[in-house]
Amino acid sequence: MNACIDLLYLPNCLSGTLFSVIDVLHAANKLWHLHHPRQQKPLFGWRLLDASGAEMALPPWLTHQPGPMPANCKTALLVPGLDMHSVPHLKHQLDQSADALALIARRHAAGDVIATNYNGAAMLARAGVLNGRDATITWLIAGWFSNSHPKVKLLMDRPVTVDGNILCSGAPASIIELAVELVRHFAGETLAQSCANGLLYQAARFEQSGQALSLLNTSTRDSAVFKARRWLEQHVAEPYDLEKVAAAAAVSSRTLLRHFREVADMTPLDYLHQLRVERAKLLLEVTTVDLPGIVEQCGYEDASAFRRLFRRLTGLTPTAYRRAYALRAARRWWRAEDEMPSTPSPLRTDR
Repeated sequence: MNACIDLLYLPNCLSGTLFSVIDVLHAANKLWHLHHPRQQKPLFGWRLLDASGAEMALPPWLTHQPGPMPANCKTALLVPGLDMHSVPHLKHQLDQSADALALIARRHAAGDVIATNYNGAAMLARAGVLNGRDATITWLIAGWFSNSHPKVKLLMDRPVTVDGNILCSGAPASIIELAVELVRHFAGETLAQSCANGLLYQAARFEQSGQALSLLNTSTRDSAVFKARRWLEQHVAEPYDLEKVAAAAAVSSRTLLRHFREVADMTPLDYLHQLRVERAKLLLEVTTVDLPGIVEQCGYEDASAFRRLFRRLTGLTPTAYRRAYALRAARRWWRAEDEMPSTPSPLRTDR
């Protein structure tokens, strides 16, 4: 069945995502024609729409135009994310998007597929199409979104969510995965997998091409290391217990230590320290949790020891790291209820 993907263009949208979708659909058409050489019409078409639903001209440099699609083809609406520098800024844009929100609601009521990327789930939620549905959104505003839309089942453990005819992806870079899911929805698993094989990074394929890292070419004994790593990743804040880690890997502690050193050139505890520091970096970047709170959430009791470890692995103290990399403005510059600033400020995510 032919499908037309309507690409919603908004003045302040991340327009590059729209053209990424076109690239995937173009690739899907080429792969499909390889197996159906006698078919004249492309499997997928696409149009550019404005907020009212009127068709816009595609830019002249976009050479692979699909041509007109059959009148009875299936349709989907791709809603891009919006450029934002704060939650208040995003909310202001949503308040100014009545036409686009109405279009999303109409298309959803008509049974069309609705797909979105980055912070676009906020538009779908505002349009009233996400209640009771699975969705994902950029981690930058996940807390605000969850509080603002408690009826949405927010899933942050996957790049793409699919719930019936609603598809969401959170990271801007996951737009390719989202487009592949559109291909899967309309054309089936085989074509979608072919697109994924050619367009997405897949570790096994790159390893088999001879470009794998040496530690990934170790013999099958590293399966114990894999199990140990996964267990540590799921128990970052728990006190370190080598016996528990070894039990999760189904080997003795001595065997686990030997294999871990052979495969990863470190001990399980060294790996856990790295995981904890990565968690601390994230908390320092996007929250205002004080250092004692971060130390506790990362599984440590001694703040001084944590500072020394953090500095050894990052080259900075926790305070210096927060000062350099925090994705937020200083609190003295804004409050959530303030009016919109006249000039953009660094990205901030608090409510």
